[in-house]
Amino acid sequence: MSVCPPPSRKYSAFRLSLLARGLHAARGMRNKFLFLSTLLAAIPLLAPTALAQETQLDAITRINGEVPTTDAATIYFNAENCADAANTVYDVTLVNGDGVTQIYMWAGVQNGQCNLNDKRTDLQNLCRPMASSNPRTVGDNATVFDLTLQELVDTGVVDCSNTALEGQPYEIYSFRNEDPGGTDVLPEGYGVAPFRVDVTPPEQLVITSNLAPTGSTFTISWTTPADSNSIAQYKLYEGSSADASAATDTGITAGQNAKSISVSATGLGLLPGETTYLFVSAVDIAAMRIGDGNEGELSEATFVTAAETYGFCDDPSVDCSGCSVSPMILANGQPGSGPWLFGLLCAIVVAWRLRR
Repeated sequence: MSVCPPPSRKYSAFRLSLLARGLHAARGMRNKFLFLSTLLAAIPLLAPTALAQETQLDAITRINGEVPTTDAATIYFNAENCADAANTVYDVTLVNGDGVTQIYMWAGVQNGQCNLNDKRTDLQNLCRPMASSNPRTVGDNATVFDLTLQELVDTGVVDCSNTALEGQPYEIYSFRNEDPGGTDVLPEGYGVAPFRVDVTPPEQLVITSNLAPTGSTFTISWTTPADSNSIAQYKLYEGSSADASAATDTGITAGQNAKSISVSATGLGLLPGETTYLFVSAVDIAAMRIGDGNEGELSEATFVTAAETYGFCDDPSVDCSGCSVSPMILANGQPGSGPWLFGLLCAIVVAWRLRR
């Protein structure tokens, strides 16, 4: 008995295109399934990184009653604060502070990671408790009031005496409600308030302008100081002698990028012939408000003299013999150019009309 092979099927072009689409769709579904399976398997590996919490940033919101200006992006304690650390008072405001009634405060170096137990127990003085780890009460607006700079200095972490310090960064760690004890603290359990200590004043300015000008307006110029990036303002001082220690602040200032400062004789209250001495100083950014930072030594004195002011023909150094208040007659009585110009214009008009 012979076995015949099954007859081959013949499909139309339309049928073949349908079969091809079905095969392509099946492959697409398989690829989507493999992609989703891989993504689900990777989620446990990615979760610690993707879901990691950021450190809560608290803030020093007031120092000696002063709040930071919009220009004060970084909070500083300066030389004046450090000179009276026991009476330099500041406030710390907690972020996400709802429900926080007390905090345990630690001082740390920048990136000290004081939330980790091994950093709090190290021998390198990276993190130390403030006020013997006693808790501080959190008041209105999630703020801890009337802390002192001396408490930070007493930890031994914050240095206020090294005059070489220029913007040394530190951090205040505020552990929420519970003493950190001997455990690592998760980000939701603490906040960090960054600040800097800068007790170094700007260098003395080198004056490049005339040191003995006479005039009605005076401009004092200086070379750009090497530490210009940390300067916030320049101030003008006035004194009755070249002794800078006796000079007083005029209240006239120039901005951070200035290279000169100007003032008029009348602005200084000078009468013609009177003299005074002017000085300029640089003030750095280490303050809550612009102009309250560390101030450099006053510059060399500029001795200025107010000059007599005149109208053009009142100035004895100007020859006004050819001047006249009338455009038609010169000062010597001769006709001016006005009549000649007027006659020439009339002649041109008459000639033009005759040609028409």
